[in-house]
Amino acid sequence: MVYGIIFVLMRWIHIGSAALVVGGLALIALSAGPVRSLIDNNDAAAVIRKIELRYRWVLAAAVFGLVISGVFQWVVFGQAYQEVGAVALGLLSVKVLFATALFALLWAFQVELMVHPKARAWRLMNLSLAVLVVMLAGVLRYIRLGETWMP
Repeated sequence: MVYGIIFVLMRWIHIGSAALVVGGLALIALSAGPVRSLIDNNDAAAVIRKIELRYRWVLAAAVFGLVISGVFQWVVFGQAYQEVGAVALGLLSVKVLFATALFALLWAFQVELMVHPKARAWRLMNLSLAVLVVMLAGVLRYIRLGETWMP
């Protein structure tokens, strides 16, 4: 019973943390950047400082949640991925590598740089990387569950 509760809690933490990272990035990439060009520079600077302070805390909490719940899931499902084979382990390695790169890029840049009008390509690249990590997670879950869940 307790194991089931912990398992569900860790899944919620993992999915919720991923939603916070991807959702925050999507907000910045799709909304804050274009809106930045519409706000007066003095007001924009104040708004961006507020966004950055809040986003740093959310990002730190989400990365912490992803790491803790990801390690837990590796302990629980690591053997299943090893049994599936090299493809699953390779995809899992690529997912972790992309996620780590995404976190490093997000942590390294200030929101001011993210919302700069000329940073559109950077925002879209990070958002694409985040979506790719989520898609890899779905593929890995499908691979791990195997044929028992196939229609």
